[in-house]
Amino acid sequence: MVPISSSVIVLEHQDLPPLTVKVVRRRRKRLSLVVETDGLVECRVPLRCAKQEIDLFVRSNESWLREVLAKQKRERRRPRLRFEVGAEHYFLGQRYRLVQDYEISSIKIVNGDLHLPAKADSPGRIQTCLEGWYRRQAQRLIDYRVDRLCAQYDLQPPHQIKIRKMKAKWGSCSASGGLCFNLWLITQDLRAIDYVIVHELCHLKHFDHSPAFYAYLGSMMPDWQHRQGLLV
Repeated sequence: MVPISSSVIVLEHQDLPPLTVKVVRRRRKRLSLVVETDGLVECRVPLRCAKQEIDLFVRSNESWLREVLAKQKRERRRPRLRFEVGAEHYFLGQRYRLVQDYEISSIKIVNGDLHLPAKADSPGRIQTCLEGWYRRQAQRLIDYRVDRLCAQYDLQPPHQIKIRKMKAKWGSCSASGGLCFNLWLITQDLRAIDYVIVHELCHLKHFDHSPAFYAYLGSMMPDWQHRQGLLV
């Protein structure tokens, strides 16, 4: 039987909820962090690993842990989208009701509602129409915000920006220096959109989620954790 022993590390900050990490010692060579689907966090370490080394490892990865946990929380509370007249959808953090309008040829925002053209007369066509509109709005806004934020923070601009549907990420950065953003990012608050953009831009310098990456992100956007919390 493999010997196993455990202890706990609690990460506390004045402006953030405490984060409990269970330390599990077993026969292994390396330290690793595991975030379970229920939000439990384990740090798995070799049997003879020093407490100081474990503590340093956990604390140096705290930002990454909180980001993963925040992503899990968003996934649990995200409502299922309905593509039908009367359903509610978001655009730039504001909620809008879908309304059929036979006098328009493309989606328009009117008095707090999203007006759909006559051709959007079934759930499938409503989805196609709405996603096409979201895609055009996202490309236009994100292209503009990337230019502004690169100039504001003196960041390297990406060579390409794409918009596509993603299941688990708001954005990604390729090794070739291109950025890709989730189509549904356009539904979020502008402050959260800017956070995702800056996060991905920082990956052009630090292509990982190391402490150096989070230090760089924090130097660019000190309130990034608050902005991240706005994502739903």
